[in-house]
Amino acid sequence: MVLKINQETFDDAVKENITEFGMEIGEAIADAVKQYEAQGVDLSNIIKDHMTSLDTESTQELAEALAKLAKFAKSEVSTSVPQILQLLQVVTNECDKGIPNRVYAGKQGAYNIIMDLALKYCLNAEMLVNCFTALKSLMTKQPDLLNESGIQCIGKCLHQQTNPEVLSALLKWVKECCIMHETNRQSIFNAGILEDLKPLLQKVDVSLLRDVLGVLRALVLDDDVRVEFGRSHEHARAIASDTLCSITALLSNFKNDELLINDLLLTISSLLVRTEFCKKVEDAGGLDVIRDTMVVFQSRDKFVRQCFKVLKALAGNDEVKVLIIKKDLAPIITSALSIHKSSSQTATLGLGCIAALTLRCPDNSKALFEAGAPEVIVDCMKLHSDDVNVQKNASWAIRNMVSRSRYQSNKFLEIGVEPILKSNLKKFTHHEFDAKSALRDLGCEVNLKEEWTGSGGLLTTQGKRK
Repeated sequence: MVLKINQETFDDAVKENITEFGMEIGEAIADAVKQYEAQGVDLSNIIKDHMTSLDTESTQELAEALAKLAKFAKSEVSTSVPQILQLLQVVTNECDKGIPNRVYAGKQGAYNIIMDLALKYCLNAEMLVNCFTALKSLMTKQPDLLNESGIQCIGKCLHQQTNPEVLSALLKWVKECCIMHETNRQSIFNAGILEDLKPLLQKVDVSLLRDVLGVLRALVLDDDVRVEFGRSHEHARAIASDTLCSITALLSNFKNDELLINDLLLTISSLLVRTEFCKKVEDAGGLDVIRDTMVVFQSRDKFVRQCFKVLKALAGNDEVKVLIIKKDLAPIITSALSIHKSSSQTATLGLGCIAALTLRCPDNSKALFEAGAPEVIVDCMKLHSDDVNVQKNASWAIRNMVSRSRYQSNKFLEIGVEPILKSNLKKFTHHEFDAKSALRDLGCEVNLKEEWTGSGGLLTTQGKRK
C-alpha cells in the first residue's frame, strides 16, 4: 500500500528542520522530501515550495484583518457591515496571491472566523456572497479545512437561498471543496446536495447553471491520490439517473450560448458511465443538438474537443453508435478533425472518436471512409509524428475501420500509412502492439510476437492426491 501524508505533516517536518537544525528554508524542504521519499511516501499531493514565498507584509496585513474579523464575529453588538466586507476583501485578495498566503490564513483560523460571520449574517445576501468568495479563495488547493459545520451550512443555504448571486458564490466554494478531496465529495454528496441542485437546473440564469454543472462534475472526480478507491462511479450513476435528461434538454434551450454548451457537453461526457445513459441522451434529442451545434461552432477548437469526447462516450452504446452516423455526423466529424488537425489534443480526441464509432461496425466505417476519414487520419499522423497519443489513437482508428472492411486497406496504403506505422514500431516500443495490429489488418507484413507459449510438459501439483 502506498504511504501518504497531508500538507500539514510535511510543513511541520520542514519547520522542525528550520527550528531544530537551523536549516535554511530551501535546505529544510529538500531534506524533508529526501526523508519522506526514503520511507516510500508518495509526495505527489504535496506542495513542496509554498513556504518559500510568503512575505512579512502580507502576513501582517492578513493577520490584522483576521483578528478584527474574529472580534466582529464574536461581538454581540451590531457592527458596520461595510467594514466587515472590506476586511473580507483583504482576506480574499491575500489568499488569491498564492498557496503560502492561503496556508498561513488557514493556520490563523480564517476558516472558522469566516464561517462564524456567514452564520451570524445569514440573512444578509451581500455578506454571504463575500464570505463564500473568501472561503473559495482560502480553500483553493487546501480543501482539508472543510468540516461538518461547513457541510451543514452548504445544505442550509442551498435549501433556503433564492438569491442567484449568493447561490453562485456558494457553488463556486463547494466546487473547490470537492477538488482533490474524496472525503469532502462523499460527505457533501451524502448530505443530499443532489436534491438541492436539481431544481437549479430549471433556472434561466446562465451563470448559475454553469456553476451547478461545475459542482456536478466535481462530485464525479477521481483525483485524490490519498484514497485508494473513490466513489466517482457511484456518484456519476446517481447524478445521471436524476439529471441527465434535464441537462440534455438544456442543449436545445441554450444552443447559441457557446460557454454553456461547452459546459453541458463536458458534464454529459463525465456522466456517461453506463450504456443506458447513452440511450437517455439520444432519447432526449441530444444527437440532433450535438450535430447542429457542432456545425455552428465548428471553428471553435475547444468546443470541437468536447463534442468528440461526448460522441466517443455515446458510442459505448451499440445502438446509439449506429444512430450517430445515421444522423449524418460522419462528414461533420471528419471536417471538424480536418479543420483542427494541427492541435494534438483535438487530433487525439477526434481519432479516438473515430476508433470508437467504427469498432465492430462496418456500416459506420463505410460512412466515415466515404467522408474522407483515411486522408484526415494520415494527415494527423504526419503532423504529430512524435506524439504517442495521436499515433496510438490513429492506429486504433485504422484497425477498426479496415478489420471488417478490407476494401479500405488499399486507400490507406496509397496515402502512405505503412511507413508511418512501421516507424512507430521503433519509435514507440511500449505501444508496438497498436501499430502491429493496424499493419496486420491492412494486410502488411508484420512480425507478430506470441505473448506466451507452454513448455509442453505436464502440469504438476504439490502434495499427494487423496
